[in-house]
Amino acid sequence: MDGRRPATAGLLVASLMLSCALPLRAGPADSPPAASASPPPATTREAAVAAAIAERQALNEARIRQLRQQVEQRANPTLEQRQQQLAEYQRTAPEREARKRLLDAQPKLDGTELEVREALFAQGRALIQLQRKPEAVAAYRDYVAQRRRTPSGLWMSESFYLGVESALIESVPEQERARRWDWLEEQTLRWAREAPDSPLPRLMHGEILLDRAWEIRGSRYVAKTPPRVWKPFYAALDRTLKYLDDERAVASGAPEYYRLTLNTLRGSQSGGSPLEVLDQGERAFPGYYPMYFEIYTTLLPKWSGSVAQIEAFAADAVRRTRASEGESMYARIYWFAAQGAYSKTLFWRTHASWERMRQGFEDIVQRYPDQWNLHNYARFACDAQDRDTLATLLPRLKVQANMTLLESAWGSRKRFEECSQMAGSLRS
Repeated sequence: MDGRRPATAGLLVASLMLSCALPLRAGPADSPPAASASPPPATTREAAVAAAIAERQALNEARIRQLRQQVEQRANPTLEQRQQQLAEYQRTAPEREARKRLLDAQPKLDGTELEVREALFAQGRALIQLQRKPEAVAAYRDYVAQRRRTPSGLWMSESFYLGVESALIESVPEQERARRWDWLEEQTLRWAREAPDSPLPRLMHGEILLDRAWEIRGSRYVAKTPPRVWKPFYAALDRTLKYLDDERAVASGAPEYYRLTLNTLRGSQSGGSPLEVLDQGERAFPGYYPMYFEIYTTLLPKWSGSVAQIEAFAADAVRRTRASEGESMYARIYWFAAQGAYSKTLFWRTHASWERMRQGFEDIVQRYPDQWNLHNYARFACDAQDRDTLATLLPRLKVQANMTLLESAWGSRKRFEECSQMAGSLRS
């Protein structure tokens, strides 16, 4: 270093000091100096800093006062505030409940039969209530694709589907109640456009169309149904069938498509063949029980069928499904019958054979040894006065572990105790 650089730096500092001390003129001699050319005096800068600090302190104090007021209001709300809080709590209650059900649903898919059904139904409802339709589409797709079953052998997709349908029907806003069917059709069609590859929204639209048709018809007996309703009723059913046929390419990717089509055909005069639809459904989704239950319902006497036709179909259903279900379909069809039209009268108002039902139940519990199936098997054995089979089954039943199952399967604990006494082995 030769010392010239420090000397140069010193001259530069001196020049800067002079430039700060003397104002520069850019124009004529009498033009005013530029306002920004000279920094404010030190006292002005200090005043500006002090003002900024004071302003910030004032803002902080205002925030603190506001927070204190909010705390005091929450601790001691006025009557009006309490009413507002209650109204808001009530308004958001359905959403909170839906979130809770959604959180509770997933872990119970490995629970008991009734827990799994409830969880699936709640999951479907919650996803619709929370406006999470893409998740509903994905969940339904997975249940169908994996063909997952509940512990008793039912398809999980069915319980989930019913939950979605239930929430959708209940989703109509108060201001749209007068035109609820139009509103529901608009919503399901919009959903179908948003999910072009999903059967679920299309099936929901089909359900809406079918429900709308039956509202026209009502639940009256045929003899008491006004003649004027038949034409619009049949037209509404034909509209439903046409929509399902138009959307078949996508909608038939789920087993509920075939159940819904069979349900719609039952009241229609279109001339469609239920057994042909069943054949198609069997090829796509073998072992989907609700399809067979729809055929059974169509064969009820109130739909111009007969108990002889029901018996013939139950036997044919076994032939159709023996490769995958053994003899179980016979038992499942009459089990379904006992839940509806033939409750407590199955063995004297139908042609049901207990011998065939017993073999069917044996195949059911071999494939799905769930307590729900065992309890219902035992209950039917009691109804059929089969003491030996009942006595064999009773030791396999878990009673105290799940009272809800006992009530659901037997109808009451009293009925269970009566059957236990009949078999000579009363369980406490």
